[in-house]
Amino acid sequence: MLYERGLSRWIILLLSLFLVGIAEAGKNSGNKGHIPLKAERNPPHSRGIPGCIFGGKVYDLETSWHPNLGEPFFEMVCMDCHCIPIVVNDTVVGKVSCEDVKGKCADVDVCRNGEDPVQQPGDCCKSCPIDAQMSNSGDPVEKDFPTGDDPSGEGEVLPTESNQGYNFVALLTGTSIAVRTNSVARATFTLLDDTLRFTINYAKMQRPVLIRFTNALNDTVFEHDLHGSNLDNKVCGVWRRISGIYQKYLHSKSLFVTLVTKSNENGLVRGRILGHRALNDETFSSLMSTKRTRKGIAVASPMGYGGIMMLNAAHDGRTINFAVLMDGLLENSGHVLPTTVIVELRKRNDVVKELKTTVGMNGVEIVGVWDGVSNQHQKWLARGNLNIRIRDEDGVFPELNGQITPRPSCDTLQCVLSGGEAIDRPKVTGASGSAVLHIDNEGNINYRVQVTGLQTDVIGLTLEGKVRRNGRKVIADLFGGYENGIAIGTYSKPNAKEIQLLLKNSLFINVATEAYEKSELRGRITALPYHGHITRHAGLPIPLSGRNLDPPQVTGAAGQAWLSIDRECNLHYEVTTVGLNTGNDGNHAYVKLLIYDENDEPVYKILSAFQDGMAAGTANDISEDFLLDMNEGTAYLLITTKQHRNGEIRGQILLPNTCNGNPSNRIDLSHGVIGVSPETDPDSCLFEEKWRADNSLWSPDYDRTCTTCTCRKRTVICDRVVCPIPTCQSPETWPGECCPVCPPEKACYFEGDQKFHSVGSTWHPYLPPFGYVVCAFCTCEPDLSVNCTRMKCPPLECERPIRLDPDDCCQVCPSTTTPEPHLTTSALILADEVVRGCYFGDKLYRHGEEWNPNIYSLGVMPCVTCRCKNGQPQCRKVECAPLIGCQKKKKKASNECCDVCLDPVISTTPSSRTSSNKKTRSKNRRSSR
Repeated sequence: MLYERGLSRWIILLLSLFLVGIAEAGKNSGNKGHIPLKAERNPPHSRGIPGCIFGGKVYDLETSWHPNLGEPFFEMVCMDCHCIPIVVNDTVVGKVSCEDVKGKCADVDVCRNGEDPVQQPGDCCKSCPIDAQMSNSGDPVEKDFPTGDDPSGEGEVLPTESNQGYNFVALLTGTSIAVRTNSVARATFTLLDDTLRFTINYAKMQRPVLIRFTNALNDTVFEHDLHGSNLDNKVCGVWRRISGIYQKYLHSKSLFVTLVTKSNENGLVRGRILGHRALNDETFSSLMSTKRTRKGIAVASPMGYGGIMMLNAAHDGRTINFAVLMDGLLENSGHVLPTTVIVELRKRNDVVKELKTTVGMNGVEIVGVWDGVSNQHQKWLARGNLNIRIRDEDGVFPELNGQITPRPSCDTLQCVLSGGEAIDRPKVTGASGSAVLHIDNEGNINYRVQVTGLQTDVIGLTLEGKVRRNGRKVIADLFGGYENGIAIGTYSKPNAKEIQLLLKNSLFINVATEAYEKSELRGRITALPYHGHITRHAGLPIPLSGRNLDPPQVTGAAGQAWLSIDRECNLHYEVTTVGLNTGNDGNHAYVKLLIYDENDEPVYKILSAFQDGMAAGTANDISEDFLLDMNEGTAYLLITTKQHRNGEIRGQILLPNTCNGNPSNRIDLSHGVIGVSPETDPDSCLFEEKWRADNSLWSPDYDRTCTTCTCRKRTVICDRVVCPIPTCQSPETWPGECCPVCPPEKACYFEGDQKFHSVGSTWHPYLPPFGYVVCAFCTCEPDLSVNCTRMKCPPLECERPIRLDPDDCCQVCPSTTTPEPHLTTSALILADEVVRGCYFGDKLYRHGEEWNPNIYSLGVMPCVTCRCKNGQPQCRKVECAPLIGCQKKKKKASNECCDVCLDPVISTTPSSRTSSNKKTRSKNRRSSR
């Protein structure tokens, strides 16, 4: 009982001292030499993985540590804390249990050499000095990141946890596979819930075809096929539903990753996956491989040398902190003595900064700080102009070299622009916007920004820092590339601090308009984790706004959605929102698919609920109606909340697909396709204040029964229904139909007009983009098949038949009383036309038709004549006849191709020339139509 009361007092004292230690550590956090590459304080623990939280740190079940109280107490080496599993409400959770172990120390009165026992650093119990030296013999103590935030106090490299999950890293070389190669790779992992996302960069090797995960016994536990991946020197992947045992392997450094190539089926490079505290603050990195020389003499390929460096800059940019992981540099040489290693920061061949340190045979890590970094150095760092060289002082071992670039990642830097995040006060206009950014190896920030729903013109588009008391910090003006709601461009002069702020989610995009000259839309740039199905670098997401609802919803909320369809017609989605009105509990926001049936009634499909403004998943049960509407651009993504059950924001979906026989010839589903908004598709049409996808069909609001419209390359063509004469005595007109039909028993569905026709009925087919073809008939057969044929024209015995009217289906023989035929300008398919027409530009010309081409930016070319011949347009320049004997100055007449003579006497054949001029003007008029 006394022992338990004493233990309780110890725990209370520990907790009190821990708070004091945090305060003291905060005061001293700016001391010189302190490396601010630490795990995040108070990390959330909401991933469903049981464990314990102590002092703001998360510990897995059955782990132990010494509590670290910081200065002036540091590590309490005589206190052992354990995370023990207990069951609460049928759920396994963790409980912290701490005990004083000083009473368990063995009694040592006198050492063998007569010296008194001493307490060694890091030990609770006293021991003899010589015993301590023997137990600690071997490699010298190496530098490590400071242990101020390490509860274990043992300097162990633990996995770091952020709000995006646990972070891990692996250096892959040929050492553990015993392959003689210069190839090297770096893998970065994030474990969130039961999903492991990874980014792998490689150098000096062919593209891998497989990523293999193995345990310590080299047993394969997971493989990721890299089919269809085409990123240069980088691969991305996801391991979903990773079991608990493999998660334990990750945390215990018992999981390995291997890159397999076509020529190395057993793997070319391999590395152990481990945690490192530098990962949370890393903003720049370097992948280092060997330089195959030794003291100027070429050497054979080494066996698995390689290294990686993780860097970050201090807040003022004057200090660069770094950590280096190496493999094979000393191990493969058989060298056993400590070696002096020099780490050089260089611009080309000039050394900018350097650090010397001593490592042993098992030395795989170097940690250091470079002070006094100038503004010029920061620019070089941001531009990718600096490189790293690691060499030993005696020049015995191969050098490691690598370029410093911004941290590699498969995640997407994105930004949701909303009125709720605007400067000064929220703007509830219903407008929204989105942005996607990418940093290349030269430090250029490439951006794509789109806005929608704004009621006034944009007057400012800027990349900014946080708003502080002394005002806004504008980093870059992005307005120069803005046009028609979209800005695409590159910010080519960021410094190292700005890149670091971007990667740490501390930059914003601001949109100013005529109505709100300071800010109408604003959003924070954050990293969207790699999902595995959506190639986000291919375009822009679908914007979600209140203005897209009917009637428009006035709200400060906004969102964006990434959608894709794979080869199996599964729908993958990632939806991000800000500012939703979800009520007090925040658990009533849903993402839904929305289409409208033939009666304009809404049809919904719930995809997912939101959690922290994010909804992601895969739907494999999308019906034919939804797939068809997404293919035609008439489907919507609707976000509903508790306060807005009919929708708070919405986005229109154009997702071309060939699922269930959808007629889409613009895509290839072999690698999936990404959804876009028809508003941002350059081929879409705006008609009756609605965006329509290219090649889509619809009935306009002004006549939903007897008119059909189609969008063709930004042009809307509407045709009135041409009704055939019914074959029965008592035809009927169905509700919602334009033409009378015979009473149906059965009906056929025709893709052209997308309507049902009764058995035995005939109709003129509607064929986009021609419209209604009056020279053809379609019949609904008894077996419900549709049979379409051209009208049969009677045989003609004359040599030169003519067409009396341009819209006549058949030609006739001329007679003495037959009027001169009109020139045929109709684009309809005629019954006696047996050869193919020609497409020229956006127009269709029939066989034998002539025209003057209309060239963009030049207008109609009167001196060029084109003729359609069996599906192929043939164009030639008009040849002008020489004006022989003309006495006066020649002058080209208006709208004419050839020069004319002003002397009327010289024109010996006026009727011929006048006729020629009339033909040219006639062709010009036809072309203008």
